[in-house]
Amino acid sequence: MATAAVPAPADETSAAVGRFIVGAAEPVLAEDGEGLFALRAGCYALEERDGFLILQAWDEKRTFARRVIGVESQSRGKMILHVERFGRHRGRVALVDAAAPSAARVHRRAARLQLRENLHRFLRRNYASLRVIELTSEAVLSASLSPNFPRAFLRSGTEGWAAIAAPDDPLVADEVLSFGLIWLDYLRRRERQCAVRGLILYLPVGQERTTCLRLRHLSPRAAEYSVWACAKDGPEFRLDPADWGNLDTKVEPCRGTAAPSRDVRGRAAPELRLEAQVRAGLRRLDPELLIEPVYTQVPAFAATSHGLMDLLAADVNGRLAVIELKASEDIHLPLQALDYWMRVGWHVERGDFSSAGYFPGLRLRNEPPRLLLVAPALMFHSTNETVLRYFSSEVPVERIGTGIEWQKGLEVFFRAHSPCR
Repeated sequence: MATAAVPAPADETSAAVGRFIVGAAEPVLAEDGEGLFALRAGCYALEERDGFLILQAWDEKRTFARRVIGVESQSRGKMILHVERFGRHRGRVALVDAAAPSAARVHRRAARLQLRENLHRFLRRNYASLRVIELTSEAVLSASLSPNFPRAFLRSGTEGWAAIAAPDDPLVADEVLSFGLIWLDYLRRRERQCAVRGLILYLPVGQERTTCLRLRHLSPRAAEYSVWACAKDGPEFRLDPADWGNLDTKVEPCRGTAAPSRDVRGRAAPELRLEAQVRAGLRRLDPELLIEPVYTQVPAFAATSHGLMDLLAADVNGRLAVIELKASEDIHLPLQALDYWMRVGWHVERGDFSSAGYFPGLRLRNEPPRLLLVAPALMFHSTNETVLRYFSSEVPVERIGTGIEWQKGLEVFFRAHSPCR
């Protein structure tokens, strides 16, 4: 059982805190849910009052004041203080040298907790009829839930909602829908006495496009979705995914097909080796697929760094097939593949492939392309099927698992249609 902190003399605590701040190259103050305060000259104060040290900090928009009970611990670049808030609620704050190598973890944790508190305030403002039962930014390894995306569970009677927030980071914000669907499914399995209707998505302004485009191809029967965007330190507003119809995509004139002239030997990327095997054994994936022509990375669009190898083929009836290849586990495989599929479908509707010279001599059918997800059988992530369950039935998706020795030759180990079908 933890014991209460014993108050230390204010002068000793003040001297210790002062030495740390002066000795740090870039001192900051961190408290869970409050963000970081830079302890620059003129932006903080140490004051002895009634036998206690009062630590204050401020910036252009916020103020901070805590009674310091004592120093809990100190290490290079970090000091933990026992503090007391108004109302005698006790807690901890950290003084950190942001220039120290170890400070990166503190910055990440502070950002996550700040986002968690922002999510909480947003939910209380806009979903007052629901009670926030759970609010967390902790990882759940068994469910593959990331700490980068704070989550909440809201409930009113026998109905509930899942909620998730995306950080203001373009490198990871697009991942929020994958983790949101996993969180929704996790709550539906855990909360057996509650009907979890859908998912609330809290997104930073400027990072909402990909998520809204993807939502247009999820099944409205599988779940309801409520999407919000929030400017930094500004109001939030609700989004309608139906407004996001235009795609950032184009089809360049065909310059021939053929397999890429890349070396797939030695230390080359596993996806390149898997691509070579798929090209050589295309009929094993589906006997109706034409061996030639097969194109790579067509069409071009802004998310070409999504880490998948894309092949575009056609069957004997003129229907296109998008083939997504992945040689290792990837939580985001279904939705990243959906990005490419929706763009191919966009160009199919407009006849862009034929007019640009692709698949010469073949009359392409104006219907949604098939989506084939190809990976070694043991390398489909355990959550891929969960995410696919929320796809619209209009997305004809199929998972194809290859044998464990796929590098020696392509053999189909299993074939599974999407649960949404």
